[in-house]
Amino acid sequence: MALRAAIAQLGRRRSQQVLWPACSSASAHSEAAPATLNPDVVSEAFSRAITPEVAEHLAAKGYAVVDGIFGPALAASLREEVVRLYEQGRMTKNHTHLVRDNATSLLEKAHVHEAELSLDSGIQAAAPLCTSLNQDLTLGTLLSLMLPQLTLDTQMIKLQYNSGGGGCFPIHFDSDEQLDGRRVTAIFYLNPGWRPEHGGQLRLYPFPAPPLDLEPLNDRLVLFASTRMPHRVLPATGPPRCCFTIWLSQTRRRAFVRRSPAPSDLEPPSDPDQDPAAATRFLMHPAVRQHVCKLVYDREWEQSLVESHAPSPARDSVLEQHRRELDIIRRSLARFLPTVERLQRGQLRAAPEWF
Repeated sequence: MALRAAIAQLGRRRSQQVLWPACSSASAHSEAAPATLNPDVVSEAFSRAITPEVAEHLAAKGYAVVDGIFGPALAASLREEVVRLYEQGRMTKNHTHLVRDNATSLLEKAHVHEAELSLDSGIQAAAPLCTSLNQDLTLGTLLSLMLPQLTLDTQMIKLQYNSGGGGCFPIHFDSDEQLDGRRVTAIFYLNPGWRPEHGGQLRLYPFPAPPLDLEPLNDRLVLFASTRMPHRVLPATGPPRCCFTIWLSQTRRRAFVRRSPAPSDLEPPSDPDQDPAAATRFLMHPAVRQHVCKLVYDREWEQSLVESHAPSPARDSVLEQHRRELDIIRRSLARFLPTVERLQRGQLRAAPEWF
């Protein structure tokens, strides 16, 4: 099968979602949302949500999904805070950062607005419930206890309002582990009455597993690896789509952290066809896999850039840079393309290191 045919087939498939309810019944949640959050309530909610099975799935697959985190009343109050910030003009447009020739320019995303709690005391005062969540470290503490390869000791929260009209995000990684300490992305969705025609799904690319779409359902939590899980947001066309993201970071490392991929894995075999195991290790090394993902999803990656930004010279520059990078990747990995095809078809076993 040709590589492009394999890519097209892969793009049409979607992995089965693995979901967990955070509680067994609605009675576990209070009937009315408080003005501020009691720390014990937050800790209890996260303790119900983050079970060993959830942590295990996050470590093995790179993502996990939990439904029913806080209950409909509190979820409604959190959404009201996001909407209020937007209506008060306290949010700013989201931008793609374009770095070229040691200079950074901003490429605006249409219809996507955001606010960072840590940057503005006025925003904190206008969103007391979200601020209370940001001050609670239970989520990161639980994940660190269950996944010894993580030491999540700080966090940052960002609120997002997508007004529809096709607002979306291109395929990207949230961070680079050589640049900052972000390791786990936690997205809380606040969209009652969401329907598939509203759009705005989160699409994950856990290569070599096929992509999967996660619906932005109300009171849903999605966790994924910040630096190793490429993802995008599909165009939103329905009512405003609201969410907030907590980036969980580590500023220190544990002495018993799990072994990182060995530097020898970066040594490509002289003949990938004769040593598919070594070729797979090379392609799955985090430093290489991110380029493999860009090659595998080349057309969708470019289309996501087009969909996320209005026509402009800056967008043209982004697309030009993307194509140049792809040309370099394609030439560099040319002799590994048969191995990539076999990975896509599931003929080779590979388990990426997510953390």
